[in-house]
Amino acid sequence: MGLKKGDQVEVFYRFEHDGSGDGGNSYFPVLTNDAGLLNPRLGQTDSWQRACVLEDFDESKFNEAQRDTWVQVEMSHRMWSNRKGKPLDLSDPVNTHVKFVPQDVRPVSSGKPSPRVSFFVMRWGGPYEIPEHSEDGEFGGWGDIGTCICDKYINTFFRVVYESIGPNYEVFSCFVSQSRDLEKLYPPAISALLSGQRKVGMYFLWPVGWLDCNEGQTGYVEKDSFFQCLRLFEASGISTKHPHPSNLYHLFASKSWTSTMCLAPGFNVPATTKINRSGVLGDLLSSAATSLRALAQIQSMKYNTPLDSINIDEISGVAKLGFSWEAQDVLRFKGVHELAQRLEHLLEQAGCTTDSIYVQEEIPNDCEIRVYLIDGKPATHLYSRFCEVDEESGSYSAFKRIDSRDVVIREWFNGNDAGLRDAERQIEELTNRWLTWMLAEHPVRPPVCRMDFFVKLHGATATVTTGELTEQGASMLGWKEGPRLTFDAILRECLN
Repeated sequence: MGLKKGDQVEVFYRFEHDGSGDGGNSYFPVLTNDAGLLNPRLGQTDSWQRACVLEDFDESKFNEAQRDTWVQVEMSHRMWSNRKGKPLDLSDPVNTHVKFVPQDVRPVSSGKPSPRVSFFVMRWGGPYEIPEHSEDGEFGGWGDIGTCICDKYINTFFRVVYESIGPNYEVFSCFVSQSRDLEKLYPPAISALLSGQRKVGMYFLWPVGWLDCNEGQTGYVEKDSFFQCLRLFEASGISTKHPHPSNLYHLFASKSWTSTMCLAPGFNVPATTKINRSGVLGDLLSSAATSLRALAQIQSMKYNTPLDSINIDEISGVAKLGFSWEAQDVLRFKGVHELAQRLEHLLEQAGCTTDSIYVQEEIPNDCEIRVYLIDGKPATHLYSRFCEVDEESGSYSAFKRIDSRDVVIREWFNGNDAGLRDAERQIEELTNRWLTWMLAEHPVRPPVCRMDFFVKLHGATATVTTGELTEQGASMLGWKEGPRLTFDAILRECLN
């Protein structure tokens, strides 16, 4: 390909490669000034854009390692913004003169093909940056690419998209700074902007039972606004591919399956009850006692144990909230008085709007086995345990992880390979059962999910209990191969 100075071309602009910096300072083209100035901000973060060639280009002299051999252009689009609403200074050539590799340059044509896929992306655009938590030990360690709502995670996904299908896609991104931003969007109009053969939605925010965020809650939005927004986009023809379709994602994030499935044979869910907020606010001790009496009845039926043999003051368990992330609202208790304290603490947090709390029996265990499933098949097992509980607050801490099966047998199972094999057999049965159960909520198997199981060995046998069903985007706990396998599977689903 040869180009002459002054040629009109199109270049594939990628937000993550903006030379102005990684994260909040990167710029993107907007269709109107208001789209960049007002919240929420909406722009084309990856797309073909018009440009003018600044210097003659000879492809035979191109060397990807030497940027001065790339195609140098001046961007033609005149409206650019960053996520903070700052317009780009177009008077400075540094901001408009950009270099591209030749595969990201094409002639201007009225018959250009439609992108294979259009991504509508919703991500954080508020005043505070999202911490990556990528270091091992932070909330269990999210791994090298950080949390599923941070820039590093999102940019890594779109790097995989580009490496896999080249510049044959487009991304429209909506930068949200508060929950009310979601109510300002008009999904049919946004859907009409997407020109791809397929239109998919990617939502990199966490829905929570809290009023709008402070510095410690970046990337969080109110759950009711979030799911109403998702449903409207789905009704406009934009299918959700991350994390999951709205109905399935709600099921995971709410944790409602824990109470509805705890008596279902074959799913091994801990005995769980759910207490409404109004009851807790009325009389804490009475509510705690009522919850534990209900839990005792559930245990009696579940384990075929005489009810009168269960002393509610001896029941140990956890009180936890749905729509909560990174194990922040999971508190251990024993007996009525401690449960009352935990209920009070959870509901009296500033801004908490949750309507109920789950009260669940504690499961004695040697460790948790976390199973990462790609296209319905186990890709790896990781082993973890919480080593400490704060006696005063009931919060869990001192998380430890082991990646190797051989090491976990030696350090945590005293060489008991037979017992672990029995646990693995049960886990395989449970994962297949849960995947089939998910088909009752959504007829397409999730491309990626994680299931956590409590394991207790008894000689050559094991007791296995379902601990968590975790959505696509869950912590990878430092699993090195995880990001690429995960993103490849998500992309296949987007193109399917």
